[in-house]
Amino acid sequence: MFKHEERENERAKQIFRRLNFLLILIFLVFALIIFRLSYIQVVKGEEYTIKASRKSDQKIAIPAMRGNIYDRNGNLIVHSRGSFAAVFRELDDMDKEHFIAVATKLEKILSGATKEGLLEKMDVGLQYKNGQVVKVPRMTSKFLEKDLKYDLTQQEIAYLAEHRTELKGVTVVTKPIREYDKKQVAVQAVGYVRPFNVADNQGIEFYRQQKDFYLPNQMVGYDGIERSYEEELRGENGYRIYQVTADQSIVRQIAEVPPKPGNNLYLSIDQRVQLETSMFIKNFLPRLRATGKNVGSAKNVYVVAMEVKTGKIVAMVSYPEYDPNIWAAGPDLKTYEKNQFSFTNGTIRSAPHDVRPKTGDAAVMENYKHPASIVPAGSVVKPSTVLMGLAEGVIYPGQYWSDPGAYRYGGASDVIHNDSGHNYGSLTPQIAIQKSSNTYMAYVGHQLSRKHKKNSVPVLQKYLHAFGLGVKTGVDLPGESSGGEDFLTMNKKYGPLAAMVQSSFGQQGRYTTMQLAQYAATIANKGIRLKPQVVDRIVDSNGKTIRVLTPEVVSKLDVPDSYWNIVHRGMVMVTQPGGTANRVFAGFPYSVAAKTGTSQQDIYVPDSIDFSKKVNWHKYREINNGVFISFAPADNPKLAVAVVVPEGGYGSGSAGQVARAVYDIYEKYIGLGPTDKPYNPATAVPGGTDAKKEKKAGAGEQVQKESRSQR
Repeated sequence: MFKHEERENERAKQIFRRLNFLLILIFLVFALIIFRLSYIQVVKGEEYTIKASRKSDQKIAIPAMRGNIYDRNGNLIVHSRGSFAAVFRELDDMDKEHFIAVATKLEKILSGATKEGLLEKMDVGLQYKNGQVVKVPRMTSKFLEKDLKYDLTQQEIAYLAEHRTELKGVTVVTKPIREYDKKQVAVQAVGYVRPFNVADNQGIEFYRQQKDFYLPNQMVGYDGIERSYEEELRGENGYRIYQVTADQSIVRQIAEVPPKPGNNLYLSIDQRVQLETSMFIKNFLPRLRATGKNVGSAKNVYVVAMEVKTGKIVAMVSYPEYDPNIWAAGPDLKTYEKNQFSFTNGTIRSAPHDVRPKTGDAAVMENYKHPASIVPAGSVVKPSTVLMGLAEGVIYPGQYWSDPGAYRYGGASDVIHNDSGHNYGSLTPQIAIQKSSNTYMAYVGHQLSRKHKKNSVPVLQKYLHAFGLGVKTGVDLPGESSGGEDFLTMNKKYGPLAAMVQSSFGQQGRYTTMQLAQYAATIANKGIRLKPQVVDRIVDSNGKTIRVLTPEVVSKLDVPDSYWNIVHRGMVMVTQPGGTANRVFAGFPYSVAAKTGTSQQDIYVPDSIDFSKKVNWHKYREINNGVFISFAPADNPKLAVAVVVPEGGYGSGSAGQVARAVYDIYEKYIGLGPTDKPYNPATAVPGGTDAKKEKKAGAGEQVQKESRSQR
């Protein structure tokens, strides 16, 4: 009994000792935890507080200021400036009521804004029509940032900041705004900018490969010089690195790399020549349309003036023009439809006829009833035909050929006539150019087909390409067309004889105005084809010249000088008594070498524009396009001018009149003499009085006097 009690007491003591040890261990653990917490809070508290509150270091990009664009004399055409802008970004949880509420509230905040205009700019698929909100197609992607208003006042900025919770999706950002001269200097050649994400979404490969250089909403070149010289103009974005808290409050700025502004461009275009040419066209077209039914639809004109010895473009008009500032905030549907027929540079690619005021489906259908800017070249190709005939030995200098009045080359129906059935009698190569004889050219084409047989068309192509016809000129602008060589199709269908004869007088080739200008300059340079250049030099933001663009030879056509002299002489005779442009250049102080062209074109229209179904096409009418090429002075060429007037009728009465005006304007400001006139800053903005405009438009009065026998 005693031993049992003793064992129980011993067991109780062991349990007690173990409990005491456990309690001491627990106490020590808690003491250690308390000590550690105290150490963290007291000794390291400040350090760990910062670490706990910091979310990350954030890198904020600083957009680079885009470079400026000037004309050749330093007149500012395009520049960038900073602006505070209100923008809207649509979120997934937003609905129709939210969009309307935001537009309604902003109408009271943003001066000059209306809820109707704001809802349209928000581009959420809704618009006000007759006071009711209706569904409409979106103009851009749903999640893109939409610009609502630029140049916010301080009061507007403050109000939007204070009420941002009430205006979900609306924020204030700083944006560089691209501003274009309101005088509209070579607007299609200069081009315009759009947000990077728009260019990227359009699948432009250059921008897809350059994603790292841009912010999603950063403005990038979309067309024209803005696009082709993007890498020079864009500059290099900078950035700031901030230390921010979890609630995005800035603790401090860690680093900053300032942006590098883009380089500035000085164009070869002379603002004075460009603007006054546009003024002339604006005044001339109504006069032209008033002369008769065959020119009643002439509303578009395309002009390129190129300096012969350098390839520099002095003027490039694609008329009608428009105000490119509409792209700053992105045009709404109404503005887009109003201007859409002016966007394309018709001097280098196909541009539509100006069918305004028609819009929508009516505009689409009306456009089929008119030619675009690339039309059959007509008789302006005849100098190349003569040169080719001489070079290939099928005609000879001083050789006389009796005009039959109607040239038969194949079957009974294969007959070529001169205009109005004229018979020009005994013809030399020079006189054939002067009189614009179709029959003579058909004879040359026929002889070439006899000599080269199945190789005739490749020989033809070789010469045309050497002149810049049917190939891209290489001008420093995007989207250039190579034109159309319809004689290739004719060769396949009817053989080389038909192709050579029909192409000899200009009905089987369609070329851009830029190609025609390069062609004229190549004739003036006796076979040396220069690349057209729109930019003269590139200068950095500090005024240091980085690069001067020098003349670039694209190709050479090696033909004896005596043959070139024959062609030059024939083209000079065009502007002298007996020539098809004698009245156009009457009284001009310099000798001008030229060739008129009147290209016939059949217009076919569809019976419906719903191409999801079978559509039938039928001939609507036949029209004549006015075409003109030239260079002057003939004995020491300085300037080449090409003009295309779709539906302009005879080339001498339409395109020739515009070309004469260009030479008058160039002589006035720069001069056709061997040296340029000193630049006078007082002439930086030409025109200004109706009297001056009338003086320049005066040549148009001769339109009604032109003989129908002229091309």
